[in-house]
Amino acid sequence: MKKVKIYLDYHCFPVWIYNENGELINNDLPKELMEDKEVDNVFVEIQNFYDGLFIDNSIEFKYNGFKSDLDRQRFLKMIEEAINLIKSKLDDSYIIEQKIDI
Repeated sequence: MKKVKIYLDYHCFPVWIYNENGELINNDLPKELMEDKEVDNVFVEIQNFYDGLFIDNSIEFKYNGFKSDLDRQRFLKMIEEAINLIKSKLDDSYIIEQKIDI
């Protein structure tokens, strides 16, 4: 069965699609959701929020982290809601995994 992993990496869309053999197919939404603006917007917001946790300029690149625990909790809630949304839209056609270490 195909697998969707929700995984955060700097400047990468947080949805990773794998085939039945565990090989990466794409770093984007599954084809069934490509036209779904609601799902796309949620994951773009997550990506933008995550990218904002880093300093990246001509002098340095480093993880800066959350400004507060409240921001961290808000972000984790966004991810949880996004996972629930994608699960409801894909039904049982994909295995959904979360690989979030924050």
